[in-house]
Amino acid sequence: MKDRARVWLTSNDWTMYGIIASIFLVWRIGVAGGWTTECWILLLVCLLGVRKDQIDVDWKRFFVFAIPLLGVFYYFYGSGNGLWWKIANWMFENNRHPWTWDTMMRNIPGNDAAWARAFHRASLDRIMVWIYNYGFVLSLWICIVRSFWTKSIKKMMSYALSGHIMQFPLILPFYNLILLREVWWVKGQPDLLGRVFATENDKLVAVMNCFPSMHTSISFAMLLLALREKDRIFKYMMVTYCALIIFSTMYLQIHWVLDVIAGMAFAFGTVKLADLVIRLATRLVPARIKSFYSGKKEAVYGKGTMAA
Repeated sequence: MKDRARVWLTSNDWTMYGIIASIFLVWRIGVAGGWTTECWILLLVCLLGVRKDQIDVDWKRFFVFAIPLLGVFYYFYGSGNGLWWKIANWMFENNRHPWTWDTMMRNIPGNDAAWARAFHRASLDRIMVWIYNYGFVLSLWICIVRSFWTKSIKKMMSYALSGHIMQFPLILPFYNLILLREVWWVKGQPDLLGRVFATENDKLVAVMNCFPSMHTSISFAMLLLALREKDRIFKYMMVTYCALIIFSTMYLQIHWVLDVIAGMAFAFGTVKLADLVIRLATRLVPARIKSFYSGKKEAVYGKGTMAA
């Protein structure tokens, strides 16, 4: 019986099965996010030079850890949006904002980013709306999916932690203490995103929680991490895309300039904190798991262990 099982295991192309499962999971992520053709094209361009950043790990060993991890990210992606809006509604209904900054922010010269619309066209508006609407999650998913194909669990965790996983809980105190609404609402202008709100309550919930800008913090964190990669195509694409996400928040009169600056500072701090967490967590991973993942035997030197 054991011999049959061993023969069955060795006779199957598990690498191919892993690749098929991975592609299916990435496709499901795109479907859940309602990705357009442009989203898929952007992802494919970012994957062009992925081999330059691949590490020396056997695909089968990598898939054992990476596919379940990507599945976990996908699961929380599907349920995360509903959780976020529950939190936002809870904060609005309980009104726990000791500080209201609408008037103060409006009175700071240039803070409304009206200069960002010095040149504007209907076609440019449509492009910026697309960039803004998808930028909150697409910038993160592109980085996570690409890090998956570099065969690096560490990179997957770095992007995920620096993104929504750590930013959501860390940013909530700001949103619970500070009431600051979107630029267009404070200035009495039309919503350039063209959102339709069922009730006035839905509208008020949607336009609050501006400081710091989380569109900015997510995209800037991805930009900082992308700069660590070797592939120039990926770096240039992500720097351009993430910079446009940040610009779109001001062009569309959603975030104040100080929201954006605070979002960038918040992202920098989150990336550094994620680096620290990963460094500490790596030390806690059992040597056997490290050995299995790398496919290398552990050699003992004194009190510690090192991959041979």
